[in-house]
Amino acid sequence: MASRTEILAAIAAGALALVLTGCGASAPETSASGAAAETVASVEPSAPAAETPVDPPAAGPSCDTVFTDAEYTRLAEDGLSLKEEDPYLLGPVMERMADEGALICVWTKPNSDVSVWYARLEVGDQGQAWLDELQAEGWLEDTHQGDGSYQAPADYDANYQPSVMLQSGVLHFGSYNPILREVLELQ
Repeated sequence: MASRTEILAAIAAGALALVLTGCGASAPETSASGAAAETVASVEPSAPAAETPVDPPAAGPSCDTVFTDAEYTRLAEDGLSLKEEDPYLLGPVMERMADEGALICVWTKPNSDVSVWYARLEVGDQGQAWLDELQAEGWLEDTHQGDGSYQAPADYDANYQPSVMLQSGVLHFGSYNPILREVLELQ
């Protein structure tokens, strides 16, 4: 008869074999008495969990994908390139959007003060609260464009009069109104 140590060793070897192979189809080698085979065989292996395919989260827009191809061509033709580090933000609204985790994109022309700003913030059901706050600060609906955008007060910035547009729970900010027409999501 096999000793208790031999039986435990055989059981451990069998368990290790199950773990290493990932299934219970193979049995460990048995001792001369066959005790380990009986012990291991009486334990039913658990069925492997069915793997559910997980779709990767959809990547949101990036500074390289927010605009139409025509707009990216215009930016390049005008000598503007994406400033990836520490961009200057165009005023307090863009700063608040950045604080809330907005996508911030700034294209600049080297050795000049020419820039294009864009920000995108998912605001969900807080969109109207954002618009109410902007209106309280003097932003007005741009009735000339008639697209539902709001334009900053004339004194917002000395050189730019940005616009915002809320659509489908997303607030878009552009350094000037026509840039919003080049945002793919707003097409």
